[in-house]
Amino acid sequence: MEREIEVKLLDIDINDFEEKLKEIGAQFIKEEDQINITINSTAHKIYKKKGYLRIRIAKSGDEVKKYFTFKENISDIKVRDNIEHTTEISDEKELIKILELLDYDKFDKGYKNRKKYTYKNLIIDIDTWDEHTYPNPYVEVEGPSIEEIYDFVDELKINRDNISTMSIQELKKSFKK
Repeated sequence: MEREIEVKLLDIDINDFEEKLKEIGAQFIKEEDQINITINSTAHKIYKKKGYLRIRIAKSGDEVKKYFTFKENISDIKVRDNIEHTTEISDEKELIKILELLDYDKFDKGYKNRKKYTYKNLIIDIDTWDEHTYPNPYVEVEGPSIEEIYDFVDELKINRDNISTMSIQELKKSFKK
């Protein structure tokens, strides 16, 4: 179980942002390609106020890690505040079969490239999804407090109008409108 306090930075120049990260001394951690599968059920729907289920397959170099997560939503006021209940899995296909037997029938698959940096107490992810999932790259900034996240946003002179607390599912819905 891990607490996650984060915001997304939307509609910013990703290349310019990455250069700013390097200028301030942010440390590059890794780049990975991910498959993210969000899971739900028409029989017993998981509502966004409660959270969501996800399978993530992350590949970095020769390393592949697979995770099953329930993201429990605590708040989305000023930041997304979640508790992630995660376990590593070995066979995502068998897990999907189990979930189908339990009447989970909605599996929404998306592909993402993620570049991960750290700076001070923050984790900064530059996310680029496939066109079908979400066509615009964005940045996630995760930290131990609202204050540290917003101080970072101010330090990089990012307009606060570019801050979002929407989940990827909410971003997808808002983009289709």
